[in-house]
Amino acid sequence: MFSGAMKSLFKSGARDLKSKFSKTQEIDEFPTPLGLRIGAAVDIDTIPLRMNADQLHVELPEETMLIVAQGYIELGDATYVHRYYDAKDTMIQVFTVAGMEDHHIEELTLYVPHKSYYPSSEGEWGQWASKGGKIGAPTFQLDDGSEYSRMWFDSTEGYAEPVEYTESVYEDPESDEHSDVYHRVMLYGRNLEADKKNEYLLASVEEYEDERTVELMVGVDLEIANLKVI
Repeated sequence: MFSGAMKSLFKSGARDLKSKFSKTQEIDEFPTPLGLRIGAAVDIDTIPLRMNADQLHVELPEETMLIVAQGYIELGDATYVHRYYDAKDTMIQVFTVAGMEDHHIEELTLYVPHKSYYPSSEGEWGQWASKGGKIGAPTFQLDDGSEYSRMWFDSTEGYAEPVEYTESVYEDPESDEHSDVYHRVMLYGRNLEADKKNEYLLASVEEYEDERTVELMVGVDLEIANLKVI
C-alpha cells in the first residue's frame, strides 16, 4: 500500500490543491536539504533496491551523480518540492514540510526518465491531455503492459484532472536567472510484491519555451541513510 506525505497530499479537494500550487514564487536563495545543490556529487547506495532490480523499470545509477540543475516548487503553507538533476535528467526529489532543514524532509525519491512522446497533432494530444485522456485516467499502462494505479485523487471515480504547476529550474547557483517549466502531471504507482519496493510513475505534459512533450518518469523511494552528498 502506498503512503507518504506528497503521495497522499492530493487526496484533498481539487480546489484546495490548485490554490496551493498557485502560490509558486521566485526565490533569492537556494534551499539545500541534505546539502544537495548544484555542483554536488551524490553517491546512492542502491544495494537494497538492486535485490529487486529485475522487477523495476527504474535504471538504478551505477556511478556518482553530479548535480547540474535544481528545480524548485513552492506549494504554500511552508511546503516545498526540491528537485536535483544530473546531465541525464535523473532526478532526486525531496519533499519538505514546515521548513527546508533536514528534519523537515517527508519524502526522498529517485526518478529516472522512462520515455518521451512528441504528439504531432491535436488529435494525438487529445489522447494524452484532454479530459478523459491518458494522463488522469484511473490506471496507466506502459508499452510492456505494466499497469500503475492513480495515486493522486485515488478516491475519485473515473478521470481526474491532472495537477498543474510551474517549476523554476536553476543551472547557476550564483544567479537568480532560471527557466520556467510548466507541468500538467499525474502520479501513479504499483506494488510489486509485499516484500518488494513500490515503484512510481510520473506522467506529465511539459511545456518549455515553444516545445511541448509528454514525459514519463519512473521512481522509487530512497532512504536518507543511503545517500552520501559531497
